[in-house]
Formats: sequence, structure tokens, C-alpha cells
Amino acid sequence: MRYVVFIASLFVLFSCAKQRIINRLEGRWNYSKMLKNNGEYVYHSEVYEFTGGDKDDETGFPFVIYGQDTIHGVYRLTKKNVIKVKEGAAEEIDWLIEDMDNNSMVFRIAEGVVFLDKQ
Repeated sequence: MRYVVFIASLFVLFSCAKQRIINRLEGRWNYSKMLKNNGEYVYHSEVYEFTGGDKDDETGFPFVIYGQDTIHGVYRLTKKNVIKVKEGAAEEIDWLIEDMDNNSMVFRIAEGVVFLDKQ
């Protein structure tokens, strides 16, 4: 019986953590720079705008990238620290969240580490 209660409480905690990340992610973020795998910084001036919602939405949530072009995409949270992102017609990629608070987010992709600041 204790085992069932323990598993249920872990599920509730994980579920709340996912919703908390979705709520933090909602809004506009400045994509300021990326630290590439070779140690070189690349600076950007794009704005990512994320729309939130209920964590149980399996289809994902819309987001828009405002830069030289406007790109519409979809994101969904698969684990507490992994965001699956599909930008336009591109393949879905994983963003591994390394650090996130109310004002900044750092995530890792195949090319390097990306830094976003909340507007």
C-alpha cells in the first residue's frame, strides 16, 4: 500500500513540475547568444514567444520566432527538463533545460548552449 501511495505522490509532483515549467515558459524571450560546442559565442537578436496551456495537451503549444523571418512552431514538454520543439517544417529537436528561473533560461541543443532572457 505504501508503495502505491509513494508512486502516486511522485506522479503528482512530476505533473505539477511540468505545469510550472509551462507557466514559466509562457511569454516573450530574447534569444541573446549561443555558446557553440567549439567555445565560440554567436550573438542573436530574435524573440521567442511561447503560448502556455494545460500540461495534458499532447498536441503541444504554439510558439513564434520573430527575427528576419517569422517562424511558427510547436513545443511540448516530455519530461521535467526536456522540451520537444518543431520549428515550421523542420524536424522535431530536443531542448535540454539546464537552468531556468522567472527571468532566464539556458538549454542545450546539438550545436551548443542557448541563452534566453525574459522580456
